[in-house]
Amino acid sequence: MPFHYLAFSPEGKEQRGLLQVETEMAAERALWERGWTVVQLRPSSGGFDLARWFPTFFGPPRRDVIVFSQQLATLVDSGIAIVPALQLLTDESTHRALRKVLRRVLERVRTGEPLSSALAEHPLVFPDLYTRMVHVGEQTGNVGVILRRLATYLEKEMGISRRVRDAMAYPAFLLLLAFGVVLLLLNFTLPPLLRLYDEFEATLPWPTRFLMSLTDFVTAYRLPMALGAALLAVAAAVFLGTAAGRRTRDRVLLGLPILGTVNIQGGVARFSRTLATLLQAGLALPESLELTSRTVSNSVLRQSIDDLKRETLQGRGLSEPLGRMRWIPRLLAQMVRVGEETGTLDQHLTTLADYYDEEVDRSLKGMTAFLEPAMILFVGGIVGFVAVSVILPMYTLLGSIR
Repeated sequence: MPFHYLAFSPEGKEQRGLLQVETEMAAERALWERGWTVVQLRPSSGGFDLARWFPTFFGPPRRDVIVFSQQLATLVDSGIAIVPALQLLTDESTHRALRKVLRRVLERVRTGEPLSSALAEHPLVFPDLYTRMVHVGEQTGNVGVILRRLATYLEKEMGISRRVRDAMAYPAFLLLLAFGVVLLLLNFTLPPLLRLYDEFEATLPWPTRFLMSLTDFVTAYRLPMALGAALLAVAAAVFLGTAAGRRTRDRVLLGLPILGTVNIQGGVARFSRTLATLLQAGLALPESLELTSRTVSNSVLRQSIDDLKRETLQGRGLSEPLGRMRWIPRLLAQMVRVGEETGTLDQHLTTLADYYDEEVDRSLKGMTAFLEPAMILFVGGIVGFVAVSVILPMYTLLGSIR
């Protein structure tokens, strides 16, 4: 949630602004890390911000953030100072939500605040990984280089997410279509027709009797079934909102035959690319692992990365604990061992990320090649069963009339 703050810098300069964090304690810690003395801190009641509550739909698109990073890198490398560069990009921005964020960033930078700190006030647009890398770029004088690396990283991450989404779209559409067709038939189309067969008191084949029983059940218990489905959905949402629920879901996902492979490969690709990007930026290994953990969506894999961080804090390398982890491919541990021995860990991680990106593509193509015909057969089987159940009694009735 947003917090309005009033603070003073070590030089005695007044600092006012809006900080986007989870808790008041987190806001105090963020201001303290800047070396500021907090005078006032209060939650903001500044209206309903659609971009904050629904960032996927109303926030700045990831593509716009990538373009912003590329353009800012070009301007900085051309010798333009941060303030005029931000002013130019703010004026040229075509997306309202991003322009609003950039305007706030520009205001903070004009007061003397570092770019990384100003960006950190908008974690939904610029996550910790982004701002930490920009901070390293500020310390080393390589902001342009860091921004280009971030743009490349974000573009690759967006690409793999888009490929996964596109691969699942058509099978999901067919499944929803089949569900909708079945509901339509059972609730509206079949009941009058099946009642007509019942009036003739003819001997009906078993597919028709089964369909009649199913239709009667759905018609009689329509409301309780709808309420039960709603309660089940709410209970599932509450359970999946807990840490235990997320771990259970993610463990099941990793164990699925095809989807589990895609999840593991995608998680390893993201882990490798993120860690390589952070190490190339100059961050220490424990801090890089901490930030990498936040980018992995699967809680089981994220816990494995947290375990890695604890091992490295005790002075151990990456390869040994990686080799002991259940969900981690052996290839990753082997390549990391070679990278540690040769001092080229970031290069080997980049190679691994590219390799597992290709593996994800191959797995997605294989999954799509299997799911699409399977879903078509499933939908066709439902329609065929209903058609047979409706047509067979017609021949029986015609025979009895003759």
